[in-house]
Amino acid sequence: MKGRFIDVDCSALLTPSFADGDAFSGLIEDFLENLPEFRPEHWGFVEPINLQLTMAEVRNLLGDTENSIMCKRKSAPKGWGRFKKRTYPLRGPQSANHAIYVKAETQKSVDALTRYLQHLAVRFGVEYAFCDSVAAEYKMVGFKNGFAPSAGNIYVFTHTLSKTLPDILWAQIFGPAYVKLFGLEKLLSAPAYRVEQLGPETVYIQLTESLFDLHERYAEVDAVRDRVKNHLDDNIFFRPGNSADHVYKTPTFQFPQ
Repeated sequence: MKGRFIDVDCSALLTPSFADGDAFSGLIEDFLENLPEFRPEHWGFVEPINLQLTMAEVRNLLGDTENSIMCKRKSAPKGWGRFKKRTYPLRGPQSANHAIYVKAETQKSVDALTRYLQHLAVRFGVEYAFCDSVAAEYKMVGFKNGFAPSAGNIYVFTHTLSKTLPDILWAQIFGPAYVKLFGLEKLLSAPAYRVEQLGPETVYIQLTESLFDLHERYAEVDAVRDRVKNHLDDNIFFRPGNSADHVYKTPTFQFPQ
């Protein structure tokens, strides 16, 4: 797979609200410090994302009132991302969210992204986070389970997880609510390539050694996915054979101020 770029989708639902400007700007500054190889070149609220800003200018632009900001990088590794504060729509509180969508050429770049997600879990706390790449074989699977609603990129929202956990992805972090739901022992004994406890109630699970495996040997990765789901499942994961009104076990998310 050397020399071939793949689309990588990463996202983290964060425990803090990041409600004020200083906290929100601090999240962005932390990203710039800990993932410099993906440093954005342009910022904005809507397309076209074309503002060239210093971090001080980003902070001033956000103030205390803006709920989200988007960023884009046109140099390799190309990509875009979004930072969003916790919001309170009618369907229920939605966790603060940091999403990253980039093109990666090597597993080294992917490893930098998964390390960053783990850093977020330790530094700020996450309810759920993932890193994945949508293989051709997964497009319709993700469309049906809700992870890839447009049969393209993978997105995660609190309101989706409040109904069911769509699937096991290549790499994910389960925060306190999921640790309580699954049980710490069960998560730590998952039959995956890498399982690591990041904190008292935070667990990282990675299916195989390389994200590129999804494009090189999809069936093998999918077999690991099934083993992990069968090990963990207790009416938690989406099952396509269930009726539309089937009630799954879901986590109870906390929203501390």
